[in-house]
Amino acid sequence: MSVDLAYIFPDVLPDDGVVLPLPLLFTQVLFLRPVEDDLPEADTPLVREMLGQQERSRCIAYTCPAPLGEDRERFLALLQDIRLRPEDYAGHLGNLSAGLGHVVREDEREHSIIDTLLQQSGIRAGSGEHTPEPEKGQEKNVFSVRLWQARLLLKLGESMDRNQAEIRRNLDRMRQQQEMLFRELRREEDGDLPDLELPTSGPGDEIPFQQQRLRLKAWSRLFALHQQSFAGTAFISRSPDAVEALLEQYRQGHSSPAKPLLILPLPGFYSEEDGAFLRREHFQEEAGALIAAIRAFLTASAASAFSEDMQEAWIDLLEGHYPEKEHGRCTLTLYFLSEVRPQQLFLETFASQDESSVTLASETAEAGMVLGLLES
Repeated sequence: MSVDLAYIFPDVLPDDGVVLPLPLLFTQVLFLRPVEDDLPEADTPLVREMLGQQERSRCIAYTCPAPLGEDRERFLALLQDIRLRPEDYAGHLGNLSAGLGHVVREDEREHSIIDTLLQQSGIRAGSGEHTPEPEKGQEKNVFSVRLWQARLLLKLGESMDRNQAEIRRNLDRMRQQQEMLFRELRREEDGDLPDLELPTSGPGDEIPFQQQRLRLKAWSRLFALHQQSFAGTAFISRSPDAVEALLEQYRQGHSSPAKPLLILPLPGFYSEEDGAFLRREHFQEEAGALIAAIRAFLTASAASAFSEDMQEAWIDLLEGHYPEKEHGRCTLTLYFLSEVRPQQLFLETFASQDESSVTLASETAEAGMVLGLLES
């Protein structure tokens, strides 16, 4: 067995920072979708190119562990109405986030928030499996309502991420234009102008910690409904806080320590307009034996340490295909957690109040998971 898949959390949108480096090592990069048959649009040349080669290599894939079924159109109608009239929903959406964080008044509990949102949009109540229906005197369907909350939060977060990405791209274009103009001015002034330090990113690039925790809770609620085993999957995030929270939860609840596996450099960016998929193929052809050895090493049965020879061979191959001067570097750090299943750990860490409501994957499945942090 080998670890061939990378499951990204809590991001639900593929972007260059993940789609460039991880497919070099893994056969497929997997993203959770809050709603079935609702694939995101590719909004960068790199993502478009990688998705355009899906027939040759499905290196990007999506999964929806909790399909809405007959409630799908109703949910999407609510989401569309929120996008068209955000000011009308501001108060209830604030309480929605508070509900996920357990800071909400008794009269604004999950059922009343979702029910009010639906009534406000004029959408007729349904009766499907995942439809939230308030009960008198009890909250029989609380978990279904929480799933609607989770979907809403992830989809609204997706829209915010798209807007932020567009702002960053516009700022990058402005920066490039400023750099070209400044170079022209320096030539005209015979190099007498001082060096100009231009900002490389806009304000607010990082998601606030509290918002990140809410996304992790929402993502974990949906992910925990997966019933399959993830023995051949690494769970990877670009959030150091998220990875550290999972490691800390594991340390507190289990006797076997988290085992550091390896630290690998990977390309950080791709500036060309095309050719990314072909370059990946050439790299994997030359590095095929090494990639197979690394994937096998990541399994629970791997007893040997990651050797310096393997590390050096990887660095040399990477430099040959993705020179650091042209593509920068990011770092992938991987750990093996031997005594826990991923669905269990994500619920315990980020959504512990849902543990009694979720039927986890079979306890007969072998425990153990690979956890990773991808850092620029």
